[in-house]
Amino acid sequence: MFIHLFIDTVKNICNKTLAFKFKRKRLLLSEKNKNSKAIGYARATDNESEYLEEQIKILKEEGCSLVFSEFISLDEEIKPQLNKAINFLSKGDQLIITQLDRAFKNNKECLRTINKLINKNIKLRTLTGFSAVNESSKANSSIFKILYELDNLEDKSLGERKKEQLLRRKLSGNNLGGRPKISPLKESLVIRLRNEGYSYRSIRSQTGIALSTIRRVILEGELT
Repeated sequence: MFIHLFIDTVKNICNKTLAFKFKRKRLLLSEKNKNSKAIGYARATDNESEYLEEQIKILKEEGCSLVFSEFISLDEEIKPQLNKAINFLSKGDQLIITQLDRAFKNNKECLRTINKLINKNIKLRTLTGFSAVNESSKANSSIFKILYELDNLEDKSLGERKKEQLLRRKLSGNNLGGRPKISPLKESLVIRLRNEGYSYRSIRSQTGIALSTIRRVILEGELT
């Protein structure tokens, strides 16, 4: 009986020792990820209700705990639900969309948002295979920042060249081309609204003037 008691005691000591030996103070990466969130964003135009529902379903199947969605044009400068989704995310989370054109209308908008997310250590992923994440090295983040700056450079250079061309044609007395000139009253209204901070599209909706004409009037006003 003493032998059995001795053996049981040794077993208990070994079990406790082994349990203590393999006790981890740090969480595994897979366990850390349990605390992160996967948030989805879906967008469609007013006549694409089925498409929006399809995106939401796919994103939920992908593991999104919450999907922000809205009916809105891609050209809108502000997408309220997209902003809510981004603000809802925190370090270690990821934003998932079906494809890039659901959230971004051009390269500049996409790169700007990617840099914002990377700086907050938030991953952007699409179901088409695109992924942007701030990994241990800064190489990935630097590439997107460089692309963003290059895109800015191209826009600024193009704008400066257009101004120079308009100035040369104006000084030489040549017709600036484009749509027929509008009345001085409407021109002053366009410039005033722009100075008050209204966007080109907002000015168009208030005045009924074409966007190309609004841009020309504002550009000419900057040259005078």
